Amino acid sequence: MQDELEKVEEYEQFFNYRYRLKKRFNAAVCFVIVFCGISAILWSVFIFHNNLINRLRYMTFDGTIFTTVTSLLCGIACMTEAKYDFEVTNRTIYFLRLSSATTEFVIFIVVVFGLSPLVPDNPDVTSYTGIMMHLIVPFLTLFSFLFNDAPIGKLKPLDPLKGSIFITIYAVVTLILFGTRILPSDLAPYSFLNFDQNSLLFKLACLVGIYAVSYSISLLLSILNAKLSWIWFERPKKLTVH
Repeated sequence: MQDELEKVEEYEQFFNYRYRLKKRFNAAVCFVIVFCGISAILWSVFIFHNNLINRLRYMTFDGTIFTTVTSLLCGIACMTEAKYDFEVTNRTIYFLRLSSATTEFVIFIVVVFGLSPLVPDNPDVTSYTGIMMHLIVPFLTLFSFLFNDAPIGKLKPLDPLKGSIFITIYAVVTLILFGTRILPSDLAPYSFLNFDQNSLLFKLACLVGIYAVSYSISLLLSILNAKLSWIWFERPKKLTVH
């Protein structure tokens, strides 16, 4: 009985140690994402001399801002959790992070697809801003969410749609702006938003495809998060707790 109590106490110490380590590590990753996002935006505006309002046409730019804000909130939450040893993460923060991770994954896929000869887009993957927004921020966001965010259990069938919150808002706003000609088609950030050159069937196919992909990605990320986030608490063969 005494041995069992000692083992329980030992594992409790191990769990608490790993919990604090996980939270501090995730906070650090989140703050790195914040730095990368802010520096990429500043580089674009002050080094490339791009107009900030003009750049807001692009999902990549808006997605980076969204991810930067959610990463800042998550980083602060993780520091609080590590300090007080309790979970403050709730469903709202989880779905914001899921939406952020889904958005960054979609951005990465769009960039890869845009580099192919099938699409007339030409995403920037060589400048500092391009590397940060198209590669570094997506990778760090996915890594942070999958391995560090606390899961909230099995999602309901429609819950993964909440991972498309940002994409939905972006799609509604851009479709209204370009569909009503408030913004001319020659300013369309992506070829499928050019209402003067593409057929309605092509645009609808692109939108359905993006939503199908984002829903699938959101569902996949939530499943992987539930499995991978517990890696931190796997008991090593030789347990040593400091």
